[in-house]
Amino acid sequence: MQISKVFGVALMTGVAMWSMTPALADLGFPDTVKFPGQIVIDAQQQLKETLAEDEFASDASGTMTVRRGRHFQRWLTYKPAAGEPAPGYYNGTEERIFKAMQGPLLAAGWQLVQVNDNKDQFTMHLVRGGTEAWLAVKMDGPQAAVNVNMIESGDAAPALSLAPPAAKPEKVADKDDLPYLKPYPGSTRKGEGRGNGPLDVTRPGAGDEPALVGQGVVVRSYQGPTTLSKLQFVAEYRAALSKAGWQVTYPATDKEAGEAGTVIAHYTRDNRDIWARLDYAYGANLSFSVVDLGAEDLASKLDKDCHLPLYGVLFDFNKASLKPESEPLLSKVAALVTARPDLNAEIEGHTDNVGGDDYNMKLSDARAASVRTWLTQHGVAAARLTSHGYGKTRPVADNGTDQGRALNRRVEIAKLGCKR
Repeated sequence: MQISKVFGVALMTGVAMWSMTPALADLGFPDTVKFPGQIVIDAQQQLKETLAEDEFASDASGTMTVRRGRHFQRWLTYKPAAGEPAPGYYNGTEERIFKAMQGPLLAAGWQLVQVNDNKDQFTMHLVRGGTEAWLAVKMDGPQAAVNVNMIESGDAAPALSLAPPAAKPEKVADKDDLPYLKPYPGSTRKGEGRGNGPLDVTRPGAGDEPALVGQGVVVRSYQGPTTLSKLQFVAEYRAALSKAGWQVTYPATDKEAGEAGTVIAHYTRDNRDIWARLDYAYGANLSFSVVDLGAEDLASKLDKDCHLPLYGVLFDFNKASLKPESEPLLSKVAALVTARPDLNAEIEGHTDNVGGDDYNMKLSDARAASVRTWLTQHGVAAARLTSHGYGKTRPVADNGTDQGRALNRRVEIAKLGCKR
C-alpha cells in the first residue's frame, strides 16, 4: 500500500476540488470536521454519544487500536459534482469520494493514517490543542453512501450520584422512582411493574450456574438521553453503586464494562439484602430490576405454603459449596427458625433434569446438607433440622427452558408436619 503517494494525490486533487465547492461543518460533528459540498447531510442518520469506545487504524498497516471519548457517527450521501459520472460499480466512485473528502479535512488539520487499496475505507487523525480525535470513513460507492465514525478523546465527567439504601426497607409506590436507584439524569419514565418470580443475577458470559434470587421483583424502565452510550451507562452506574456501598458482581473489571450493557449489584449493609440488575438496550432504553430479600416475609410464606424456595442461596458451578452472597438470606432463615421453637424443618435440595439420576440425587443431597450445616453452625439446633436431596423428581417449572431449569435448581425449607 503506497500511503505517501496516495496522500500526495489526495492533497493536491482534494484541495483543488474543495476550493471549487464550499466546505461544510456537518451538524452533529465537531467543527473540526469539514466536508465538501458534494456531501449531503441527512439529519435522520445521526448518532452522538457522550462516551464510547471504538477501534481505529493506528498506522498505515491497519493495526487497530481502541479509542475512548465522545463518539459521533452518521451515514451521509455523496452527490456527484457537475460533470462527474453517476455512482456505480467499477467506475472509480470510491476514489472520487475519497479525493473530495480529503481536501477539506487536510486543510482543517487532519492527517491521513491509513487508506485501503480500493479507497473505500480510510482513517484520519487530528491533534489540536488539548484535543485528539480519530475519524474513520467507510463507503458504499455504488450507493453513494458514506459512513463517518469519529472519537474525540477524553472521558465524560460523571453525571451520576446515588444514595445508599436506608437502614430499613423503604415503602415505594409504583409512581415513585426507587430511592436508592435513581434514573440517569435526563431520563423519562416509560413504565413500572412488579412480579412474583425471582430475579436473574447471572453474570453474563462468566460460565456460572444461572443464579436466581428473591421472589418479588420491582421494575422501572426509562428512556435515557439520546447521547447516553452503553459504555457510559455501565461505567457510571458501576462507579456510583460502588461508592454507595454496593458490591458490584458484574462487571467486575473495566474491561468488561459496556460489553453486555448490564450491571449486577448486591447490597448487604445495615442488615439489608438487595439485589439489583440494570440493563441498557439499543437507543438508551434502560431497565432497573430489584429484589429486596430483606423485606420479604419468609415466615408468612412458610406458614401459608408449608415450604419455601430459597432463591438467593447460591452454589459454585456443579458443586455443593455455598457462595458468600448466600449468607444474608441464610442468616434470615437462621433467625426465622431460631425465633420459632415449635418449628422443625427439612432442608430440601432439588435439581433440573440435566445429567443422570444418580448424579442429580447426590448433588441435591450434598447441597441440602451444606445449607443444614451452615444453619447449625449459626445457632440453629441440629436436632430441629434434617436435610434430603430429591434430585430432579420435584420440578416446579418446565425443564425445556433455561428459565425453567434455573427455577428447578433450588434449595427449599419445608415445615415438617405441615400439609397443604
